[in-house]
Amino acid sequence: MPTYAESKQRAVSSESALRGCRALLALAALTAIGYDVAEGPGVSDADYFSYFTVLSNLFAIGMLLYGALRPAGERSGTVELLRGAAVVYILTTGIVYLLLLSARTPAYPWVNATLHYLMPVAVTLDWLVTPPHVRLDLTRTAVLWMAFPVLYVLYTLVRGAIVDWYPYFFVNPHRGGGYLLVAGDCLAVGIGILALIAATTSTGNRRQ
Repeated sequence: MPTYAESKQRAVSSESALRGCRALLALAALTAIGYDVAEGPGVSDADYFSYFTVLSNLFAIGMLLYGALRPAGERSGTVELLRGAAVVYILTTGIVYLLLLSARTPAYPWVNATLHYLMPVAVTLDWLVTPPHVRLDLTRTAVLWMAFPVLYVLYTLVRGAIVDWYPYFFVNPHRGGGYLLVAGDCLAVGIGILALIAATTSTGNRRQ
């Protein structure tokens, strides 16, 4: 059997490798977003940073960088809640893209692959490999983690009414059906997000 010193050395090596992977993933996503902006995404900067895809990736990047740079062993309950939220939002990005938006031909395939495929998988794996140190309450996570998607929809509808631009077809009230159809679409997506919240919370608690 390995000695205490050997076990400790392996743990340190694994932690260092995990930190390196987080940093590389964050750098890859930042590079993808930066390249997309530099090459011109076909919309204004304000519009570009109103996409849920971009916002969820930026949030995930922030959590990955924190995980790469934080002091060893320092993970508060607040940090665990933020990590879980990042998982839910980036998974929402990936799943909504696969189900509703993937038929579109992306301008830059590698950017699309990084933001819609690589990041959702990587952030989820990080949650599974390093589960939360505290037990998460499902009711609390449901309330806290749903806050951003709800505020995002409100922001999108208010801003869209002002500038006449909507990032996704399912939040565009100018379609036949108007706001009633938008409400139905958002309700469906919201139910999906609640399912992701339940799965993320349950998985994190089981793997502690």
